[in-house]
Parts: sequence; structure tokens; C-alpha cells
Amino acid sequence: MIEVIRKGGEIRIVDMGRYGYREYGVPISGAMDLRSAARANSLLHNPVSFAVLELTSPGHELNFMHDTTIGITGAEGNIRVNSNKIYTDNVYQISGHSRLTIGTLSKGYRLYIAVQGGIKSSTILGSQSPIPGLLNRSLRKGDRVELSRSDLYPSISSSITALHIETKRKLGCYPGPEWFHLDRHNQSALLDNAYYIDNKSNRMGYRLNGIPIISDIVEIFSSSVMPGTVQLLPNGLPLILMRDCQTTGGYPRILQVCEEDINQLAQRRVGNQVQFSLLIE
Repeated sequence: MIEVIRKGGEIRIVDMGRYGYREYGVPISGAMDLRSAARANSLLHNPVSFAVLELTSPGHELNFMHDTTIGITGAEGNIRVNSNKIYTDNVYQISGHSRLTIGTLSKGYRLYIAVQGGIKSSTILGSQSPIPGLLNRSLRKGDRVELSRSDLYPSISSSITALHIETKRKLGCYPGPEWFHLDRHNQSALLDNAYYIDNKSNRMGYRLNGIPIISDIVEIFSSSVMPGTVQLLPNGLPLILMRDCQTTGGYPRILQVCEEDINQLAQRRVGNQVQFSLLIE
């Protein structure tokens, strides 16, 4: 059992997402940084589909009520078990009644904690992740997370090569269905401009601030969208859809961020820079 003693941002139980229900309007959801979530489970030799804890921003404190083994990935910073500093991309054996605290994060925005044997929680439509607008609650102070038990325990020395979190690298993109509705001047401006993540961003989408595109593209008929779709809003600024996004939308779909860079984007916070780069012309 893990108890939430204090929370900074959000703490959620997430997995690799909910597939097969988009035709009914159900978002994929799942971990914002799917790569880090999968790696946390891989550290423990869990199936990558197992649910993990996703902790957004610093300020969290968790009480591990029983002995367990965890794999931790994602953001880097001042992470401690009791008074001992620990590091992401490693496995740790946690003694019962130990406190894990998340202090200042030096790189990244989201941490992932997998538990040996997995986490017990409700499965809805094949996933333990919340459903936006229906079952969207993050964990609160005092909530307890039930753990599964396993007889398989990896070596305490288990680790994986650290991932480099790049907060300034351009996001690799493919042209979206309405990309060629932009004239060349606006296409160049969109790729040359530097944008910044707005404080109204959330798991559904990252709103960007910067120099707007002056375009005569109008809203389209509601069409399919997915995580990584870049829509051009009426104010001329891009919106990047994230894991909890809707399944259809009526704004022009000008770009599609590649899967790897959606994971990188999930590790960026409000005020971080975003630039786009076409992977194919």
C-alpha cells in the first residue's frame, strides 16, 4: 500500500492507454510520457502494460506502508527516500514506512514510479487510466494505492541507460491534412517561430504563445484528431493535442508531432520553448 501524504501537482494511476474505443468518442489517455512509463515497468521486468504512478511537478510525498521494489523514470531532481537521494532510471528496494519525497526538479516535469508486481485499481474499457470528463480524478492527500504482490524481485543493481530530456529540441512533425492550405510564407513562419507553453495547457492539449499566423484558413468540418495533432486556432496560434485529447475537432490540422517527440513534449512545463521541424517536405 502507498499513501499520499502530500501532493504538489497531480498524481495519477496511468498505463499505456485505452484503445479500441475512439469510434465512440473515448480518448486514448494513458501516461503523458509513454516511453518513460514503459521503461519504469521494464526496470522491474513487469509487462509494459502494467499501471504506474505519474507524478507531475515537485512537492509530492508518498508513504510506502510495506516493503516493495520500485522502478523510477522520467524527470530528474531532488528525489529522496527518507534522507537518501535516489536517481531516475534505477530500481530501489523500499522498506515499509519509508517516505519518498519529490523536491525541486532540475530536468523534466513528470516522474513515473512502477511497483514490482503492479498496481491494483479499477479497469474500465481495458485500461486503468482515468477517462477525461467521466473518471478524471487525480489522487488526493490521504488516498491509498493498493499494490499487487510478486515473487519476482530484480537485482538492486538493475538500471537502464538514462534518457536525455531535451526541452529545447525542435519537435519532429509530419504535414497535417490542412498543412498545404497554408501559403509558403505562413508555412515558413510556423517553422521559424519560437512558441512557449501557455499556463492554460493541460493533459488535453498544450496551448502555445508567440507570434500568430495570419491565415485565411477557416474552421473545417469536424474531423479525426489524435495525440500529437497540431491545430491552428482562430487566434493564429498552434494547439498541440496531448494524451487526453478528444477524438474529433474542427480546427485545421496543420502538423502531426511524431510519437517520440510527444513524449519529450510531456516533459516540458509552462514557459518552455516549442519549435517545429518537418520530418518530410
